[in-house]
Amino acid sequence: MESESSSGRVLQSVQRAFELLERVATHPEGARLSELADGAGLNRSTAHNLLASLEGLGYITQDKKGAAYRLTGKLNRLLRLDAEAEHALRARIRPVLKNVSQASGESTFLAFATGTDYLCVDAVQSDQPLHLAVRPGERKPLIGEALGHALLAADADLAHLVRADDPDRWERHAQEIADAKHHGFALDLDSQQVGISCVAVAVTPRAAIAVAGPTTRLPESRLITIGQKIREALDKVRPANQEWL
Repeated sequence: MESESSSGRVLQSVQRAFELLERVATHPEGARLSELADGAGLNRSTAHNLLASLEGLGYITQDKKGAAYRLTGKLNRLLRLDAEAEHALRARIRPVLKNVSQASGESTFLAFATGTDYLCVDAVQSDQPLHLAVRPGERKPLIGEALGHALLAADADLAHLVRADDPDRWERHAQEIADAKHHGFALDLDSQQVGISCVAVAVTPRAAIAVAGPTTRLPESRLITIGQKIREALDKVRPANQEWL
């Protein structure tokens, strides 16, 4: 069935599904079937079928059958920073990437949080024969990666979303994220990729810089020093009003 709208014809099933999705979004702790159905003026069976479709597509979830529905991070994965703001941030951070890479001798990259992942948007490759090749466009989960942990430590709302999306994985890395918040940088000591270690520092709650390379050249003490140097470099280029974006 279709209905008229100001922009033309709208499929009623799509309209109803989005209305339910919007209603779930207004309940951070979740909303039950009865509440969603009544609010949308739908019978329970119709609402249940639509919610099951949204759950099957990965946009909402339940902790168990019959529990409240809540959003996952999938919608956020579709979003990126405003193009103009992203370009401005990349331009300001590019010299930092170059300087840090030259000083450390390792690959350095900038990434943005996109939902429960991060997306590499710029990189300066090490010129050493053995190095980690990081390419713009690469996407990885926030949990389990030093760069992701730096972002999670810098943004409580993002951390809440990611924890709700995958509580078991969060618990396995909770201490690393807590350490990142305490120290101001996150470390990966040869744990995610054999032979590779990394240090990451949040630029904003949305963006972070990381340096990664062979563990043989990056013991913990050197990673900590590099992390501190990144923070110093960022302080030098930080806007006067303290707002990057």
